[in-house]
Amino acid sequence: MSRRILAVIFLAAVAARAAVGLSLEDRIYFADGRDYAAMARNILEGTGPRLNERTVANRGPGYAYYVAGVMAAFARTGEQVPLRAIRLSHALLGGLLCLVVAGIASRLFSPKAGLAAAALTALDPFLTFFSGFVLTESLFTLLLAAGFLFLLYSRDGKIIWAGIAGLTLGGAALVRPSVLAMLPLLGLAWLALNRKQPHVFACTVAMWLLAFSTVLPWGIRNHRLTGRYALSTLSAGASLYEGTYPGADGAPAMDRIEWPPEIYCMGEAEKNEFLQRRAVEFIRGNPQRIARLAPVKLARFWSIVPNFSEYRRPAFMAISAIYMIPVLAAIAAGILLAGSKLKPGAILLLPAIYFSLLHTVFVGSIRYRAPVMPLLAVFAGVTVAAAIEWLCRRRRAAAPQ
Repeated sequence: MSRRILAVIFLAAVAARAAVGLSLEDRIYFADGRDYAAMARNILEGTGPRLNERTVANRGPGYAYYVAGVMAAFARTGEQVPLRAIRLSHALLGGLLCLVVAGIASRLFSPKAGLAAAALTALDPFLTFFSGFVLTESLFTLLLAAGFLFLLYSRDGKIIWAGIAGLTLGGAALVRPSVLAMLPLLGLAWLALNRKQPHVFACTVAMWLLAFSTVLPWGIRNHRLTGRYALSTLSAGASLYEGTYPGADGAPAMDRIEWPPEIYCMGEAEKNEFLQRRAVEFIRGNPQRIARLAPVKLARFWSIVPNFSEYRRPAFMAISAIYMIPVLAAIAAGILLAGSKLKPGAILLLPAIYFSLLHTVFVGSIRYRAPVMPLLAVFAGVTVAAAIEWLCRRRRAAAPQ
């Protein structure tokens, strides 16, 4: 792999993301971001990753600790949240993501596929866009991809790499807890796809143990504070309710739901369990409506243009479509072109399948698709590399002898 080209891709990814981040206003745009900023302040004040005294486990702690670290290092006196520093740090994470994707594609397929996949990841308009906000996408996407890269390193029977993969994926689960349920599936798929590789069972167990050991302290802490061993969060009930309540339309709706009045006198754990029960009742009582919503949510998840009306401007929609349509076609072609290498590479499809199915129940959004795209870009890189090789052969054949 050409290190010079890879360096250019890294710098281009960082520059594009930094440009987006620095062009935004000096404010936190989304409620999620305000929550993470509040949790980060509480971490720095010594009360831990909680939103307030009554809400202590509504979001995973990983990103809040990341924001707290940036605040501690770069906040000026009196500054609440150093947004420029956070956005520039996201830009750096985006550059590192390209290096990780290049490593995955090179290891599975070829150095040329690695460069192509890294370039496509650098150009991803959605990951570039989300890097400008106080949101989990930049950190989670890097940790998810890095976990898969380290897992691939363990294919030769090196248990140390499986353990590092587990630590990394456990860290990803602390950033976005919805990935936690994917880890058992990942282990089973890894065993099935690599059953002839040396020490595959030991490597899989090491990955599982280190991943759940990373998350376990969070669950113990939640039990101490709430009486529930919540390895994820105590907001899953609200998220499930959001995706299934009678007015659900497949889109995020936290700010427009008429919540049951009973929840306002409940504790965090009781509220979570109440909303879970109510959501399950809606699902059982209205299976046809839930089934009709599933493809709507899936379409939102895989939309080639922004879903929110605020961002459905002609320029945004054109940029999104110009990128997504050929990339999705290249991914499909790359899966077909992978040939005998598809078996070890098939593990990269698992997050896309898992999150697609998950968000046919919960709400559908491009935000939840964005982190799986770099793994799929590996297959697009195979297509681009094959196309370049074909063009080179044509040119050589046409050259005068």
